[in-house]
Order: sequence, then C-alpha cells, then structure tokens
Amino acid sequence: MKSTNLLITGATGSVGTQLVNTLVNMNVSFKALVRNNDQGDLMAHLPQTEIAIGDLSDSDSLVQALQGIEKAFLLTNSSEQAEELQLSFVDAAYKAGVKHIVKLSQLAANENSPVRFLRYHAVVENRIKELGMNYTFLRPNLFMQGLIAFGHSIKYEGKFYGSLGNAAVSAVDIRDIAGVAAKVLTENGHENKIYNITGEESLTHFQMAEILSRILKTEISYVDLNSEQMHGALTVAGFPEWQIGGLIEDYAHYARGEASEISNTVSNITGKPAIGFEQFVHDHLKFFK
Repeated sequence: MKSTNLLITGATGSVGTQLVNTLVNMNVSFKALVRNNDQGDLMAHLPQTEIAIGDLSDSDSLVQALQGIEKAFLLTNSSEQAEELQLSFVDAAYKAGVKHIVKLSQLAANENSPVRFLRYHAVVENRIKELGMNYTFLRPNLFMQGLIAFGHSIKYEGKFYGSLGNAAVSAVDIRDIAGVAAKVLTENGHENKIYNITGEESLTHFQMAEILSRILKTEISYVDLNSEQMHGALTVAGFPEWQIGGLIEDYAHYARGEASEISNTVSNITGKPAIGFEQFVHDHLKFFK
C-alpha cells in the first residue's frame, strides 16, 4: 500500500464518497476527518482509512487531527456557517504545519461576486494564499447529480424546474470532480494552481430535457420559473431561507451565461474524457425511471 500523509474532510458527502472510493481503488491510505463515530463507522472497514474524530468549529480537535499531515482536502457541506468553518480549518492546518490544501471551490469564485457562495469560496481561497501555504483550488461547475433532487418530479410528473432561462451550463459529473481531486492529492506538480472543472459540453436545461426524454422514452419537460416562483418552490420543498437566497443567486449567475465555458481539466489531469450528460442519465436511471 502507498503510504501518504493525506487528510480528507467531507468524506461522507456526495463528492467525498466518490473521492474515498477513488483513493481506495488506487490503494492510497488517508485519514478521514469525521464529526462522530457513526460517520467513522461508514469507512471503518476500509484498510486504507484511518478515522479522526474532529469538529470544524473546534480548533484544538482540528490541530490534533492534522498532526503529521502534509496535504489536506477541504470540503464542507453547504451550511450558513460554511465560510467560518472552512476558515477555522485553514487556520488549524497552518498551525499544524500542513504544507498544501486542496480546496473544493466553485467556478467563478470571487470576493466581489453578487453570488454569496462565490464570495465565501473566494474568501477562503484568499486566506489560504495569505498564509503562504501551497494550494490547489478545484472550481467545478454545476453538478449533474443536482438533478437527482428532481428525481421524484421527473419520474412522476415528467418535469424538472429551474430559473436560468435558455442559458447553457457546462455541468460536470461529481465522479469527474473526484477523479481530478484524487490525482491532485496524490501527485506533485499541482501546487498553486486553479483548475476549472466542467463537463465536455455546454447544455441548456431544455436540451437536458430532450436528452432525458430520449433516454427515458417518455416526455420530460424543463419548466423555467422566475425568481419569485423559484423562491416559492424552494420554500415549499423545505429549503432554509439562507440557502434559497444563495440558490437563486446561483441561478441568476447561470442565467447570465457565466457558467457556459468548457475546460479540459478532466481529460488533462485524469487522462480520460469528461463524463457526458447522456452517460450520467444512463448511469442514474433508477432515480429517473
């Protein structure tokens, strides 16, 4: 087994789970930071994994977990405290002597963005730079897997919703994000780089609906809502107010055509072409059919 001084946060989330699977398949050993024993139990059977219990809001537990770590992967779930928690992690990593942080960010991260999620990612990126640590910022576009949230309405109503009009987005499969992250974490040469991670094509949601219709062999429609309608729909779906505001800002960012660029990061770094939207649908039929 290859020995490595890696720590992974967010290991039980959607991207993190794919990253853990990829590292295990590469036979890379790593430490996974989890909040509690229940989360640790999910990975306890993996011989490559050492479990560290720690809380992102508890600096002492983080410094302890980060002892001897050279490279850390930073990913937190979406929460109102995400910026604060990530800054806490960065400061603890600096104190513990971590040399390199690989941060999962977002395409177009910028401290002056009108989109709160893009501002927070940029604040954390800039903190890592200020501390003089090596960094690699992975900036993926919209996740294809986000469509699974509409699985029920696609399956039973033949519809999914959004508010980005006819703008094209180069959505990316989270398996490709994990593939890039695994390479960056286990190879040299990615220090102080920013990688935009997109799919291989830029599609409108109307085009996605056509692809879904063809593969599922039933009529699937994309319903475009204005921001007020979207606010109402997300409220009914049970999203908290801070997240609704952020998602509506995200959709406005997509609608302005700011997420249509296509990058070659996936093929350049993994040596394999990015997973296309058709392949994503075929691989996730159980959610849609």
